[in-house]
Parts: sequence; structure tokens; C-alpha cells
Amino acid sequence: MSPRIVRIALGLWFCAVVFFLLFPLVFLIPLSFNESEILSFPPSAWSLRWYRVLFTDASWSGALWLSVKIGVLVTILSVAIGTASALAIVRHRLPGAGLLYGLAIAPLIVPGIVIALGMFMLFARLKWLESLTTLVLAHTVVAVPYVIVVVSAALRNLDETIERAARVLGAGPWRSFLLVTLPALRPAILAGAMFAFFASFDDLIITLFVSGAIETLPLRIWNDLNLRLDPTVAAAACVMVAMSMVGLGIAEIARSAGLRRLRTEQTDG
Repeated sequence: MSPRIVRIALGLWFCAVVFFLLFPLVFLIPLSFNESEILSFPPSAWSLRWYRVLFTDASWSGALWLSVKIGVLVTILSVAIGTASALAIVRHRLPGAGLLYGLAIAPLIVPGIVIALGMFMLFARLKWLESLTTLVLAHTVVAVPYVIVVVSAALRNLDETIERAARVLGAGPWRSFLLVTLPALRPAILAGAMFAFFASFDDLIITLFVSGAIETLPLRIWNDLNLRLDPTVAAAACVMVAMSMVGLGIAEIARSAGLRRLRTEQTDG
């Protein structure tokens, strides 16, 4: 089989996989523009009515902005904790660094329902359930691993001799970090921040267990599906998908730019 045929076959296979992954959107997007008050496909008439409801109805817009607020707080905490953890594991070579790294990213592979149940039992014993602070802490647990993975990968690709040169020229550890390490890590930190934000913004399972009366956008969609079914749910889901695609696209661009910069610096060096 010639390389050209292999390339075409792989391209077709990739397109088939992408279509399979995005297939639900083929139904979801038209439903969000449906004029009717019930979810029906195909729409009998087209309208932005349910997007107006999403941004003007207090219960929907409040849930949306609360999700954004929690996501921003979680992102700030996750970047601070995740970046410091990655530096400790990769640069300072702590005893058992491999084990610590595995434990730190464990929330990525442990089923969400298990983490949510553990958090519910812990926060219930501490009487911390049903508060914004608890929800932010709970989301931070599942968001920090994304920052650790991305920043650790960037640190392993960063030439340590640049940092050593700064130290030899008189910069202290903190000044060396601010002037040399942090600028080189900036794209990776931005990418990790985006992943952390959307890990919080899209979360439903943990929120169901610990939020109580606090209603984020995913929880608002879930509650609406149980009580009634109108196209506002589809409009909210489309907004979430659009925000996720834009955010993760920015994260991927930042990550790729960072890798290219590191490779260029290493080649020039």
C-alpha cells in the first residue's frame, strides 16, 4: 500500500472519529434555535428565543455567572497549587517524586463518583456542605492535576542550564524563578489554567454531592431536565460547548507555542 493511500485512509479515519465525537451536536445545535416550547427535531421554526431566556432569566443567568465565578476561583487556586507542586516534583527531586506525581494526578483516573462520595462524607463530617467555599475546594481537587501534568511536562523540556546561569550571575532562587523560569512556563501555565477552568465549569457529579442549594449551570440543566424540558437546556449546552471549544483551543495554541519556543531556544543554544 502506497504512502499516499495510507495518508488518505488515516485522514478518512480521523474524520470519521471526529464526526462520531461531535455527532450529538448535529441534533443539539438545531434544537437550541427551535421556536417551539418543546424539544422537537427538526425545528418547525427558527429563533434566538431560548438564548434570550438563558441570558435574561434570573435563574439561568445566575447559574451561568456563578459557574464562571467558581471556575475563576478554582483556576486561581489550581494554578498556584499545581505550579508549586510541579516545581517541587520536577525541579527539587523530592524523595518518592514518582509516587507523589502519581498520587497528585490520581483524580484524573479515579471515577468521579468515588471522589464525589469521599468529598461528601468528609465535608458532611466537617459540616461544610452547601457553601461556595466548599464547592470551590471540591472542584480544585479535580482541577489541580491538569495544571500539574501540563506544567510538569513543560519543566521537563526546559533546559536547566538557563536557570543555573541566572543563579551563577547572582540571581537568588525567587528572582531566578520570576525572571527565567516563570516566563518560560507561561504558555504551559495558561494551558493548565484553561483545563482547570473547564474541569470546574463542566462539573456536575461533585456539584450534585456537595453544593446543596447552590445551583451552577450544569446543575441547573440537570434540574431542568428532571422538572421540565424546554429548549433553554439545549441553548445552555451549546453555550457551554462553545466556551469549552474556544478555551481549550486557546490552551492548545498556548501549549504548542510554548513547545516551539523551548525547542527554538534549545536549538539556538
